Amino acid sequence: MRGNFIPSNTWNATRVNNTEVLLPNLNLKEYSLIKSENKNLDFSYEKFSFSNELTEKLKGFTNLKMDFISTKENPLNKVVSLELNEENNQLVDVIKVRAEENSTLNLTLDYFSRESVKGFRHSIIEIEAEENSNVKIYISQRFSLEVLSIQSVYYRVKENANVEFVQVDLGGRENYVSYVGDLVDNNSNVNVNSIYFGKNEQKLDFNYVATQRGRATNYDLAIKGALADRAQKTCKVTIDFKRGSSTSKGSEEEYVTLLSDDIKNVAVPILLCTEDDVEGIHAASAGKIDENILFYIMSRGFSESEAKRLILESKFAETIDLIENEEIRKRVYTTLSKKLSEV
Repeated sequence: MRGNFIPSNTWNATRVNNTEVLLPNLNLKEYSLIKSENKNLDFSYEKFSFSNELTEKLKGFTNLKMDFISTKENPLNKVVSLELNEENNQLVDVIKVRAEENSTLNLTLDYFSRESVKGFRHSIIEIEAEENSNVKIYISQRFSLEVLSIQSVYYRVKENANVEFVQVDLGGRENYVSYVGDLVDNNSNVNVNSIYFGKNEQKLDFNYVATQRGRATNYDLAIKGALADRAQKTCKVTIDFKRGSSTSKGSEEEYVTLLSDDIKNVAVPILLCTEDDVEGIHAASAGKIDENILFYIMSRGFSESEAKRLILESKFAETIDLIENEEIRKRVYTTLSKKLSEV
């Protein structure tokens, strides 16, 4: 089954137009750790998910639905922990978020499992940010290397609304992430900060598509990652300036640290434009740890492994520190430190 399609295809030989995923055998299972909270939000953007075909196939397996709403009078600040364990090893969740006009909404979603757990996760997360709203979404994924994880995020941002995402990906045998969104009205703003770490034979596939429609919209995407052993990563980023989006700005940057000669690292930046007065920026960098910095830290009594861990943690700290919930932030640091110590 194919997913993570880019909106403007390139040569098939590059093998980046989409990605292929093989689903495990699934059974209809209950997820008993959290109860659904369905407030009957009436929007649906499933056609923008990782794969329409996959979404339709998995509808009958959905075992968790959660709706979150903020209003001017009732701001929302919520933390949800979603664990996969031996009994609850299959999670197919749909999460809908609406921030009404002039409201504030902070939502933290922490997906995790213990090291030995084998499982499957398919998440659809949909966000509507109405005029003058402020939304912050924190998503951390800390699964074992025996979990297949697929995550789709769609956002729709109205006039003068601000949406911030923090995305952390530290686990999963195969990890597929899709971010698709529309900055539909004037002065809408979206900021995405993402970190990832891949090792062993992990497969990471990221697809970010931002469509800027309103005037003076702003989209910023910053990705920092590290790859070790024989990990594979593909990151596709599309910024699409539609007619009517004059004076809008869109930028994307990705910085990857390579810890092995056997990894596969692919970056696919795409800028599409049908408007004149816009600004699109792409920056990418991939390289190994600076030997001089490594030597300096080791000269202070640290082993090579400890020195590498300190360097990488410092690169990721700026993003992790954006997570407002202290407990989740500590958990992310603990998971990251453990994974880096094994490299």
